[in-house]
Amino acid sequence: MKGLIRFFIILLSIVLIVSIAGLFQSGIHFSLPLLFDQFVANVKAFANLSTITYESPEGSGIERSVFPLIYEYYGYSISILLLGFVLALATALMLTMITFYLPKMLRELLKRTMGLLEAVPDIFIIVIVQLAFVSLYKKTGILLFEVVGGFDRPLFLPLVTFSILPSIFLYRIMLLIFEDELSRPYVELARGKGIARWIILLKHIARNSLISVVNHSKSIVTLMLTNLVMLEIIFNLHGITWFIISNVSAHIVMLSIIMIFIPIYIIELVARRLITHFTGEEVPN
Repeated sequence: MKGLIRFFIILLSIVLIVSIAGLFQSGIHFSLPLLFDQFVANVKAFANLSTITYESPEGSGIERSVFPLIYEYYGYSISILLLGFVLALATALMLTMITFYLPKMLRELLKRTMGLLEAVPDIFIIVIVQLAFVSLYKKTGILLFEVVGGFDRPLFLPLVTFSILPSIFLYRIMLLIFEDELSRPYVELARGKGIARWIILLKHIARNSLISVVNHSKSIVTLMLTNLVMLEIIFNLHGITWFIISNVSAHIVMLSIIMIFIPIYIIELVARRLITHFTGEEVPN
């Protein structure tokens, strides 16, 4: 019940924020009656999605329903977002497991390095990856993947580029969490029983660390959404960001944000329930 109430509060917050932003489309004209009208109009549009339209072709004055076209753009963006998160999480977990087989001095060096890499701007990494593939193509004539997108919607290169910073962020978090867990009494007990190190790391520490990872979910999601917007613009990918920019409208912006929010919220809710079920510990909101 709490989850459902929280869900509707967030939905209303999105509608309210979009309504406030809509007041400044034609200059600064803030007034409470106008805000109320905008809010009511957005709620009505959300209640009747068939009324949300876009102009096609641009400048023609012909309005068409965003459905089912928006699903193509949305499906591409959400695929990169969710697959990128899975790739980042798997990469971070694998690197963390490997790191704890290294000497302590080297682990400390890696932690500092990750802290520095995390400070690198998203746009810098995206451009560097693009330039690396262009350079490889110029020198060898081999084009491994499409560097710039469009209607073809390449997946591999954007996905790899998208997951770099989240991987670094998750890796640094996991290093700290795993170190803290290794000092717990249950780890010493497991070692005393002769349980292999990789089993302790994967079965016990990784499971108990999930709570801390989920607690950082808001930071991770914020980072990934920012990454996604820049990625779609720089790679010229025809995802949901491109659709919003091409059809700037309060209703389309509201709908797009809500469509991205819903699966993220459901995944987070399910993750919290599963962690509580398997570990017996409540994950704070």
